[in-house]
Amino acid sequence: MVSALEKTYAQIYNASGPLSPQQLIDCSYENGCEGGSFVGVFNYVRDSSDRLNLEKDYPSTPTGAKQDRCQNPNGQVLSHNTTYHLQYRSLPTGNEQYMKQTVYEQGPIYVYYNAGKREGNDTILREASTKFDHYASGIYDVPGCPTNENMNHAMVIIGYGTENGIDYWLVKNSWGTAWGDDGYNKIKRNANMCGIATWPYYAGLF
Repeated sequence: MVSALEKTYAQIYNASGPLSPQQLIDCSYENGCEGGSFVGVFNYVRDSSDRLNLEKDYPSTPTGAKQDRCQNPNGQVLSHNTTYHLQYRSLPTGNEQYMKQTVYEQGPIYVYYNAGKREGNDTILREASTKFDHYASGIYDVPGCPTNENMNHAMVIIGYGTENGIDYWLVKNSWGTAWGDDGYNKIKRNANMCGIATWPYYAGLF
């Protein structure tokens, strides 16, 4: 999520440097890395009078886990001004062509995602979880993965492409660079894979 906010602020405020993901984990009303919702984070940034910190001013903890309290909400990057306010807008459900156009014209979009279940009797959800947890390369594809249930994860689509004739989304996860392909993965496009096109959102200053 932070990567998309950085692009928005760079465009409007000419802000430089990476924003602090730890501030959003600590200070928003969501569950940090435990299934947190980016809609809740949006609401924190949009509605609070706090400023956003740069990462150098509010560094991440070694594990990136949510701390007991908000450490330093007085950042340098304004979350709103007299003209613009950070807002999110939903995109049409299941319309991956529209999502592609939005990424091309506006930048990153936020998606909820079915990352599967590590336990239980549903073999497809277990397969989805195993493939997601251990993703390293290639295009993620779990045939039959549910598209409107178990939406237990959130990620940011930052691009798209085609590899060996298969369309994919380039997605940034929030688990650090040790996961996946340096923190990224490729998810099959035009198939609403695991619900990636079910609840897409775009954030901007409107």
